Amino acid sequence: MAYDLLTTSGINSLVNSYINSEKSNRISPLETRKTKYTKISNIYSGLLTKVDALKSKMNTLKATGTSSAFAAKKAVSSNTTAVTVSANQSAQRGNFSLRVNQLAKNDLVVSLDKNSNSFSSITAPGTYSFTMKSGDGEGGQFYSNISLNLTESDFTNGNITFDALSKKISKAINDDKAEVLSDSVSGSSISSGTFKVNLNGTETTINYSAGTYEEVIDSIISQLENISGLTAEKVADGSNVKLKFTVTDSSKYISINSDTGSLLSELGISINKEKGASGVVSAASFYPAAGLSQISLTAKNSGSGFSIEEISDTSGNILSEFGLNLGTNRTAFVQNESGEDTAGFVYNLSSLNAKINFNGLNIERYSNTISDLVTGVTISLKAVMSEDDTDVNIDVTNDVSSVKGKVEEFISAFNDIYTYIKTNSTSVDGVRGILLGDASASSLLNILSSTAYSPVSGLGSGTINSLSKMGITFNTNTGLSITDSSQLTNVLEDNILEVEQLFVSENGVASNLYNKLQPYTGSAGYLTTRKNSLDNNIESINDSITQAQSKIDKRAEALRMQYIQLQSQLSELFASVGNFNSDIWGI
Repeated sequence: MAYDLLTTSGINSLVNSYINSEKSNRISPLETRKTKYTKISNIYSGLLTKVDALKSKMNTLKATGTSSAFAAKKAVSSNTTAVTVSANQSAQRGNFSLRVNQLAKNDLVVSLDKNSNSFSSITAPGTYSFTMKSGDGEGGQFYSNISLNLTESDFTNGNITFDALSKKISKAINDDKAEVLSDSVSGSSISSGTFKVNLNGTETTINYSAGTYEEVIDSIISQLENISGLTAEKVADGSNVKLKFTVTDSSKYISINSDTGSLLSELGISINKEKGASGVVSAASFYPAAGLSQISLTAKNSGSGFSIEEISDTSGNILSEFGLNLGTNRTAFVQNESGEDTAGFVYNLSSLNAKINFNGLNIERYSNTISDLVTGVTISLKAVMSEDDTDVNIDVTNDVSSVKGKVEEFISAFNDIYTYIKTNSTSVDGVRGILLGDASASSLLNILSSTAYSPVSGLGSGTINSLSKMGITFNTNTGLSITDSSQLTNVLEDNILEVEQLFVSENGVASNLYNKLQPYTGSAGYLTTRKNSLDNNIESINDSITQAQSKIDKRAEALRMQYIQLQSQLSELFASVGNFNSDIWGI
């Protein structure tokens, strides 16, 4: 091939010819090796993924006790309109009867109805306080202290409407969090000591040393800040200070007690199961009819154990405006056909609990979700039953479908590896299978085949001691398959404990297979090590390709410069020859 060195295209053709030749000789063999190693690495990566997947299934199936997949239970209700049920693995098989006579309710207080746009008797800005007490579900009480701050902007010409006031009261309740605020103190504390902060049942001991109140409060704050769910601060009060901390999680209560010194009394702190009102009730301002405003307070939890036991004004008469200054009286709410509704409780205390008849016994619970009646079984009450309804039958049995699903997942993962190795170990059209002759692949096939064929040692011949006795057969080409689904179902229903031993015993299918697969995965596993080696080779080849390409590029650029220089010299020569001919021959 001739190249015209007097043209740029000729030079480019010459340089490109060099580049292509060098790539063919130096880079193409490297890329061929890289392609080969990449393909093998991808095969190993796929095999690793499949082995890990089978290990995961085996890990599930080899678990024992209440974590055993074979301990799965299901609960069935004969009347899901009235009762739904669920069961965990700790549930015992059994049959129960149930009737729903009453559903649990959340305690409810409703205020008087007031003309929305009429003015209340509250005419002055200031802080209005009220308290609420409710059951804690354990025979004790939660205490909530709520403050409502009214400012000048809340009033129009010294008046505030019932509508606006109802919204203010509801918001104050829904925003309220348990707060501890000490008395204003200055000077020195008396002595060192400790006290305990109980946050929803978790106690933390707070230490303090003798010193100024300011120093002691700083020390206490640093300790309180380590308690999740609390915020604490020091509040200046002229030349004095106060300790303030707040329970940020309204679902939690706080108690402070067990002072070994006298600090709490000096600070005026006495707190027993105080809980933010927002964690006790939900308040709402609503309109029962056009032009009327009312307030409702609904307990957050159902049942008499969480009933609202007291609601009272403590500073001012903000609740009294709506008839809600009820104290401890459980005044009944009456909705009048005409005139004002009577403020009070919508439900009787006796109507707050769920009432059921269980196996002939009358039983009450605070909630419509009952999980303490039958071990491992959760009963959800949905509707009260009529006299004509037959008793609900609750049947707790082994969850055969769940166990069968786990077995099917094992078979699928098993076959995924088995057929993957078989496919990649087979030569097609003269092309050698990548895993043909691979020691790890061959070893895995032997492990899988042995698991499929062999009875589990230690289990008697008269028991379910092999997969074949579950209706699961093995084909050397395709792996495991369920050839008799009915047999498998029957075995799981009638001999679940034997099936469990087949998988979870020391030499069981799941335990043994998991242990035998373990050396192949992980950071030092056979397959991982092999793949890492291939990936290192690929990385090394990439480096070699980069280096070779760099050398070729540099050499090509040098050639290009040489040819350009030669082009310039030839041009000058041809120009000289042309001038010579012109001078001598007149050409």
